[in-house]
Amino acid sequence: MRPSYFGYWGKARKSDDQAGDEYHLLPYHCLDVAAVGWWMLAPGRALNEDLAQFLTISPEQLQKLFAFVLMLHDLGKFASAFQNLVIIDDSPLCRNPVKSPYDSGKARHDRMGAHFWLMMTQGKSLSASSLGFKDTDFGAMNQSLESLNMLLDSVFGHHGKPVSREYLKILSCYRHPLDVEAASMFVRDCARLLELEWPEAQLADRDWFARLRQASWHLAGLAILCDWIGSNQGYFHYCADDEIELAAYWERAKRQALDALALTELGKSIQVQPFVSVQQHFGFSPTPLQRWAETVPLSQGPQLFILEDVTGAGKTEAALTLTHRLLAAGEADGFYFGLPTMATSNAMFGRVADHYRQMLTFEDGVPSIVLAHGARQMHDGFREALSERSPQDRPYLDEDETASLHCNQWLADSRKKALLAPVGVGTIDQALLAALPRKHQPLRLLGLHRKVLIFDEVHSADSFMLELLEDLLTAHLRQGGSAILLTATLSQSQRRRLCRAWQKGAGLSLEERPLKRDFPLATHLDSCGRFDETTLESRPEVSRSLKVAFLAGEQACVDELISARERQQCAVWIRNSVDDAIDAYDQLVQATGSEQGITLFHSRFTLKDRKSIENGVLATFGKRSTSDDRKGQILISTQVFQESLDADADLMISDICPIDDLIQRAGRLHRHRRDAAGNPSFTGEDGRPEPTLLVHAPVWQETPDGNWLLSAMRNTEYVYRSPGKLWLGMRVLRDKGEILMPEGARDLIEAVYAPDAQNNIPEALQGKHQGYCGEERHKASQALNQTLEWEQGYSWKSSPVWLDDDVEISTRFADREMVQVLVLKKSDDGQLLLWAEGEPFALQNSIVKLAKNSIADHLAPLPETERVGYQALLGRHQQAKYLQPWLAEVDKGFAYSPEKGVIRQNKEVE
Repeated sequence: MRPSYFGYWGKARKSDDQAGDEYHLLPYHCLDVAAVGWWMLAPGRALNEDLAQFLTISPEQLQKLFAFVLMLHDLGKFASAFQNLVIIDDSPLCRNPVKSPYDSGKARHDRMGAHFWLMMTQGKSLSASSLGFKDTDFGAMNQSLESLNMLLDSVFGHHGKPVSREYLKILSCYRHPLDVEAASMFVRDCARLLELEWPEAQLADRDWFARLRQASWHLAGLAILCDWIGSNQGYFHYCADDEIELAAYWERAKRQALDALALTELGKSIQVQPFVSVQQHFGFSPTPLQRWAETVPLSQGPQLFILEDVTGAGKTEAALTLTHRLLAAGEADGFYFGLPTMATSNAMFGRVADHYRQMLTFEDGVPSIVLAHGARQMHDGFREALSERSPQDRPYLDEDETASLHCNQWLADSRKKALLAPVGVGTIDQALLAALPRKHQPLRLLGLHRKVLIFDEVHSADSFMLELLEDLLTAHLRQGGSAILLTATLSQSQRRRLCRAWQKGAGLSLEERPLKRDFPLATHLDSCGRFDETTLESRPEVSRSLKVAFLAGEQACVDELISARERQQCAVWIRNSVDDAIDAYDQLVQATGSEQGITLFHSRFTLKDRKSIENGVLATFGKRSTSDDRKGQILISTQVFQESLDADADLMISDICPIDDLIQRAGRLHRHRRDAAGNPSFTGEDGRPEPTLLVHAPVWQETPDGNWLLSAMRNTEYVYRSPGKLWLGMRVLRDKGEILMPEGARDLIEAVYAPDAQNNIPEALQGKHQGYCGEERHKASQALNQTLEWEQGYSWKSSPVWLDDDVEISTRFADREMVQVLVLKKSDDGQLLLWAEGEPFALQNSIVKLAKNSIADHLAPLPETERVGYQALLGRHQQAKYLQPWLAEVDKGFAYSPEKGVIRQNKEVE
């Protein structure tokens, strides 16, 4: 007789374009997924070597163990409640009756897998000796069974969340007794098939169990990936032939898995090109920071670098140099470059795409580089060949999702896919999500394994984000990863915190070290106690004294901009809020009588229009812009202009802001050397008149009242909650009259951020400052509440709540809830379309993030007359169901335009 487990299906309802059988037998699908894992964790692969060494077992033992638990990943599909979801007429499949119909909320098949395993190990259907253990009774294997449960939890949670083991026994109503018999028989046959040799001494050891918990995060991520590839109908065709012996199908599955991996980058070995020198790879002589990066002795194992230098000192090239050297030394297999915003990742993408081919290759080309928010047209070198999307199974229930659906959604979202690619560029948020309880978190973490994390503008992290960053650095260190943090304006206290987080993660003593106050400075730590601080010189081209003057009132700012236009200069006014930027734009248009030559740049644009504006800004204010491009141009922008955009202005006005942000903004004033007319110049001094940074601020008060900032710049106080800190920054700039870089940078920062600086805040502003400090402590507490309990391993105990992909988990504290709004439009023939219809990544490029309470909740709902068209749109773009649709042209309260973004048409809606 054939084993009864051949009477159960594992995949059904194949995509319409796939030929072959109507269903795929469950044992075959389980072996498909295990075969992918067999090769992904094969001896000789870096992940296998790392995990086997960490778990003190042989690489071959690890390969077999993981293949075995993967064979059981869909054990819950043996439940007849699941089997009855699809009735295939004239088939030999089982049709066992059950008391309760399938419930994807209470008893989804992943949780049912844990139920089956519990029933087997507590009942008589499965003995320990039948799996190859010396003991017969699972009841006598307390610690060993706990270790086995941990291994299985890492694969039962293959849909992206750990399964809950609470109240598992009550799930018996969803399965038939014959289901347990069939599942038990399958488990025994899988163990015999692999000829398992259990590491029984390790399984019974409590300390080893702690190591297994740590390794379970990687195993869980690998299980998700293996399930996706093993569910790809393009590689593993449906097979309903129950005459194939399990051993024969296993060999077939391994051949198919090898072919499948060969068609993706996941099965390829990356080759690292030798590092020669900065001069050789970048084509110019190194700056002092870059010279340090190409010569500093590297350690073995995880390392942390903190590079502090002025804007324009070449921190990006220094980071890529260190990364190249780490790759060449065998300390990393790829890297992820994280920036503070989408705009800055756009700008960085081009620089990295130009260079990474000198670092990494495959035998048949170069590895893919993925931009983490979808803009393939931005660079000719863009490659996104990580893995093809699979033909999609249709869900068995509306609320149930298939592995191929998960896979397609992930691979369609380049923000997530960037973490799996050998080289990724995107926002720091995508990496931070690897340390938060969100669906598919272990896949993100797996993507960062043995990668160098490069984070730019790290000083921009608030208390909330800093807690998450510390947690990620600790987790990354423990999985053997290195990190490079770049900044121009990091405070001493922030640097100390980051260094101590690294030391703590490495298990080192947390001694108070006399951290240097020098600037520029390179800090280098490893996991064995190394702690080096190197004082650096700064190249003469970026050393300067920038005068500072103050303007009171918006009209004075408008007058300065108009005067600059009359002098044929290009000018920028950086505002602290979107509403202030829009108001300033309107004032300028009214004053000049035209929108010509005036650009508005802020966050309330769709990605499509943000990229278009950004490209225009770089063309006008960028390094290669000429006098003809620049003359008379005015840009009204929010903080996006200061954050890593390689652009400069002849004249700059900035709203008053924290001193570190102000230094960043000042770095875009005369950033590039030009002649007197404004054309690029590569020799001699800058030909333009000496610049002065103009700061729009309240009238100075030596003894201010409590509304010193609020009465003059209401939105600024809303954005920056401590007017006392802005007052301290204004005071030190008034005293010095200049920003002296680099030697004066540390003094400016510490005048505001040193622990005793708050004692100098005037009494009338102390109350608001103390409130701000309370908010910062609250932010840190909120971040800690979101972090994972890593020591629990990938299990339901690691976090009280695991959120879905469509639920926003912010990696930055926001007291305003944000909503992703999908901007729609009508075609000439009345069809409902995406704002970026017809373009690559049309869905992502049609989204704008808006504050929920003040804007998104007040947008006009989609008219009932458009519901049919919207359903058709959802058919083309399934991810749109997670977004709030908005047809701007029918909204009387708000409007949208490519020039101004989302604006209020009715000022009463505030």
